[in-house]
Amino acid sequence: MSAIKFGVCGLGRIGIKHARCFSQEKEKYELVAGCDREQERTSELRKDYGCAAYNDFGEFLRNPEMELTIIATRSLDHVNNAKQALAAGKYVLLEKPIAVTSDDFKKLKKLDRKYSSRLFFLHNHRFEPSFQSIQKIIASGILGDVQMVKIRRHHSFRRRGDWQTLLSCGGGQLSCWGPHIIDQALQFIHAPVKDIWSNLKRVNSLGDADDHVKIMLVGENGIVADLEISDSVALADAYCTIYGSRGSLICADEKNIQLKFIDPKHQLPERRVSPDLPPPGGGLGADEDFHWIQKTVKVEPEGDMWELVEFEIARHLYSAIRENVPFPVVNADALEVVRVTEAVKKQNPHFNWL
Repeated sequence: MSAIKFGVCGLGRIGIKHARCFSQEKEKYELVAGCDREQERTSELRKDYGCAAYNDFGEFLRNPEMELTIIATRSLDHVNNAKQALAAGKYVLLEKPIAVTSDDFKKLKKLDRKYSSRLFFLHNHRFEPSFQSIQKIIASGILGDVQMVKIRRHHSFRRRGDWQTLLSCGGGQLSCWGPHIIDQALQFIHAPVKDIWSNLKRVNSLGDADDHVKIMLVGENGIVADLEISDSVALADAYCTIYGSRGSLICADEKNIQLKFIDPKHQLPERRVSPDLPPPGGGLGADEDFHWIQKTVKVEPEGDMWELVEFEIARHLYSAIRENVPFPVVNADALEVVRVTEAVKKQNPHFNWL
């Protein structure tokens, strides 16, 4: 099958990474166009890749070769840029946050209804090796029924001062890392969310946007997801912790996963509750032999997580467009992330959300 001829709009740090990583899949992708408001960036792209480069979005969309447009512009431009690209007949891969405002959310749902087969969402952290490895462990059943999920993105303690700290630019950690972490939480819960609680703060940010995010999600199946994203934690917690009815896991460094679980061969003997007082020195259940198994497993595949998630979403997107294989990031899942985000904003009116 032929390579997908693609273009990237927005040639900042993320857009350039998309251009570079997708281009490395030479049998699947060919970079034919790039677009940015900055002349220096488009000139650099033309020099490095020999592709067409534009400073005008309309001219970029008129490129006759381009089949796929990756939208990696400023957050507040995402939905309108996607709308224009879809109307021009392109496939669209839309960078997160896929919708920053409630109006954008409404527009995006309309676009999804009209162009569902051509609109894809770039929730690439669905493919993090650590997340995928944890999912496989849960699916194996050794932890029993999952009760609690903790996900942490504690960045270095910092006072960030770029556009991502300004609400007027669509900044803040709820918009920046929130989509990734909420998406992972929804995959762990794997059921409709019935309750949302949140508390957002601005601690160190030089702008007016949130830099400390706390969210609790409760699924209809009873699974609780406890999420934190922060620029104000000096001692970071483990990336992910799972509590199950037969064991737990901790993934601290995204390279290794610590496990402690009851031997799957061991059936818990029947015990009966008693209204009597426990005997002196015992009777609290701690004396039971659970036949624990403890081990550490490596996250696979090894390598640069940032690169791996790019290559994975590129391969899945190619299969969806060229081979009609269902794309693993279902549009309804991505839109549910925005619904949760909108609920969180309403619970935190002390921020001047757009």
